[in-house]
Amino acid sequence: MAGHLKLRVLVLGAEHFATAKVQATLAASDWAMPITLSRDEDALSDRHLDGIDAIFNGTAGKPATIAATARQLYGALERTGAEMRVIQLSSMTVYGSLQGEALESAPLRADLGPYGEAQIRGEEFARKYPRSVILRPGCEYGPDSPEWTVRIARLLEARRLGDLGAAGDGVCNLLFVDDLIAAVSASLRAPGIEGQAFNLAMRSPPTWNEYFIRFAQALGAVPVTRVGARRLRAEAKVLAPVLRGLEMIERRLRGASSPATSRWCPPALTASLLALCGQDIALNVGKAERALGMVWTPLDAGLHMAAQPFFNGHPMGSTSMRRNSIG
Repeated sequence: MAGHLKLRVLVLGAEHFATAKVQATLAASDWAMPITLSRDEDALSDRHLDGIDAIFNGTAGKPATIAATARQLYGALERTGAEMRVIQLSSMTVYGSLQGEALESAPLRADLGPYGEAQIRGEEFARKYPRSVILRPGCEYGPDSPEWTVRIARLLEARRLGDLGAAGDGVCNLLFVDDLIAAVSASLRAPGIEGQAFNLAMRSPPTWNEYFIRFAQALGAVPVTRVGARRLRAEAKVLAPVLRGLEMIERRLRGASSPATSRWCPPALTASLLALCGQDIALNVGKAERALGMVWTPLDAGLHMAAQPFFNGHPMGSTSMRRNSIG
């Protein structure tokens, strides 16, 4: 560290759920001091690297933003000659439509759309910088997680998700948000890991059907509905485009960054989500366990914590969920 007691960590993307959690945890620690760009700064520049010891690029959201931030970051590092560890938050989407076990050495595939393509582009920038560490998380869930907790809970409570039969037999590579925070913290300090990539997900993950059923039970959204193939096709092809359009309108009006934060628009059950529910891909996480010391939150404990906000006046928690929690 350069003349100060705490590791000064530049955090990019703190407007997003998981990155904000990382920032808050670093701020509460006795070893790190997170630094963020001010809201009136649109882009990263060379001067933002002054006095910085490490960087966590947790940029998420729009594909164009992910790629642009990576280009700005690694361009600034190259121009200034700065040498510091950079943690690049990527995603399991870089494996594309791969089936079976996914090792970090697997070829990357940009065949699932713009988001995966942008993450691959971000990794390309990161790999050219020798002090980068790439993290590839699965589906980050936990209290208030907009995509994999709030959205799923609303769909379960509305009986639009449940037991999907064969359509939900894919592997659900869940990662509890506290485990992501632990992985970032370890990646900032662990020796000998620069230039490497790490998968992040719980060991022995459930199928998507198991996740939906067990989460519905934790929420009290029972009995769990069996959702057939015809209904799923109607959701993805007919209803989802309409709901996505309404979500976009609401986000523009409210300035929200995620469709799952909607107060009135039902969440869309998209074709991309349904495709993931049927994909038999399992992240191999042994490397993260060995190098980062990762210990994964058990599913029952994670689901219990994820469900609690719905019983405590959560803005997305429905009346029926709160009623069921009382018995």
